[in-house]
Amino acid sequence: MMNLKMLMSGMLGMMLAISSAEAGGCGAETPKNIVIMVTEGSIVKAGFGLAVANAMQDAGVQSNVFIAADAVNFALNKGNQPKFAGSTPKELITGLIRKGGHVKICEGFVKLGGIKPSDMVEGVEVAAPADLAGALYAPNTQSMTF
Repeated sequence: MMNLKMLMSGMLGMMLAISSAEAGGCGAETPKNIVIMVTEGSIVKAGFGLAVANAMQDAGVQSNVFIAADAVNFALNKGNQPKFAGSTPKELITGLIRKGGHVKICEGFVKLGGIKPSDMVEGVEVAAPADLAGALYAPNTQSMTF
């Protein structure tokens, strides 16, 4: 009985090893993605979310930031912005975009606020709800909200 258990365990282990090797050999690994929702008007929460997005991008994870609600002003050019850990949200957003990350403002808040493309930090895009849904359900994606 013991030999049968050991044989079955060994066979199961071998099958897992073979299937893992075959799955790994099917081509390039799916890139890792993170979706970060920033909705808080607090510089501490929004700044931390943007700092995390930058750190993830630096680590090779594709960062996709969606800005909505009370955080929308952080993605605009107007006014003086407070700093989080020495950087303004505009600086964090600009740095993330420069590194290949994506920052988008929810189109509903763009319409409600009468925001024009010239009002937004350079490189920030407008996102429809379907854009957020697509990003959240992309393979190998995690999400966080700040």
